[in-house]
Amino acid sequence: MCSSLVSDQILAAVGCRCKKLTQLSLKNCSRLTTKALKEIPINLLCLQLINLSGCLACTDDVLNLLGTSCPELRVLRVESCSMVTDAGVDGLCGDDNNPKCRKLREVNLTSTGITSYGMQKMLNSQLELQKLSLALTISSETFELSSGSRSLLKLSSVDLSYTSITDTSIKSLCEICPMLCELSVNCCTSVTAVSLQYIASLKHLRALSIADNTTIKFHPHIAQFLAKSGDSLKALNISGMENVDTEVLGVCCKSLKCLIMADCREVTGSFIHVSTGQESKSLSLSQACPKLNILNLHSCLFTQHKSLSEHLAAILPNSAELQELDFSGIEKLSDEIVLLFIQSSNLSNLRSMNISRCCEISVAPIELLVEVCKSLTQLNLSHCRNISLRDAESLRKLSRDHGVRLNITWV
Repeated sequence: MCSSLVSDQILAAVGCRCKKLTQLSLKNCSRLTTKALKEIPINLLCLQLINLSGCLACTDDVLNLLGTSCPELRVLRVESCSMVTDAGVDGLCGDDNNPKCRKLREVNLTSTGITSYGMQKMLNSQLELQKLSLALTISSETFELSSGSRSLLKLSSVDLSYTSITDTSIKSLCEICPMLCELSVNCCTSVTAVSLQYIASLKHLRALSIADNTTIKFHPHIAQFLAKSGDSLKALNISGMENVDTEVLGVCCKSLKCLIMADCREVTGSFIHVSTGQESKSLSLSQACPKLNILNLHSCLFTQHKSLSEHLAAILPNSAELQELDFSGIEKLSDEIVLLFIQSSNLSNLRSMNISRCCEISVAPIELLVEVCKSLTQLNLSHCRNISLRDAESLRKLSRDHGVRLNITWV
């Protein structure tokens, strides 16, 4: 059923007939009222997971009732519920004299009205918490973790993107959450290169997202950090950075599975030079990082000292493990470059390809791509002005003839 059609009456019926329900998703159910949402905790006392993201009627009173009536709750998602504030977190968690809802493992409060107080409350009370998202929150001008949050936590994933978090906050977070595996601090304008020293202390870190931060430079900041901690990283997002050199990534990040470089400028595709005994050879980035399966080069601008084909030749050939590739918006991406890529790579595992807004691409190399890539299921050709709707339909037919159901996006 379409989420926009779920009404108070339908929700009430679910509550009456499914009292032992443990999981409930009402994501983007815009017709539900606050009154109906407040009935959920009363009727569904066994709830372990609830997703109210996008339910604009979700309020602090709803969270308060969840805390009171749903002691088994493990997962709470209230993303984009703008009426949820620190008062809701207070009601959800209770206090030392009246503890409530203390089994939470995952909480998503993205785009709510939570401030630093709400985060501190969550960290102080939810000692079993493993995954926390507070992106686009923390509305106070300064945000620091209090000294009361010093007991070690089990948190493995934290997203603080687009918040006012500071270097001091990062230091505190790394000290009290030594088991962190995933950290996102995209577009945190108060975070500087100093934070990379604290992040480097996280021995279990596997995924770092630090996109769109103008105070942190690839050279020397990111390069120095990767030289120390890059070998353990499996996912890295450095979107928006300047002067990125793929040789650094290939040398320091051999375990990478996911690399996102969207909107990077002055990128240099450089070979990685290695020596084995008396033999020396040059590897492409995909060879130096043999586990790489997701690569996003959306709208990358490469340096002018060599051609685009030379840059990509140092990045892509022999990319046997690639599953998702994003070339969208790359200027001067031509048929010849795409053909060379197809001919120089083993693309048997490629499932998703995005070449939208590549104005020089025609249908010919894409036909070859569809023929060669037997696993391809997603292809984005939006705003490729040399590829028509008829071409897109022909590509769909070609994929069906090869026994593949290819989803093509064309605008």
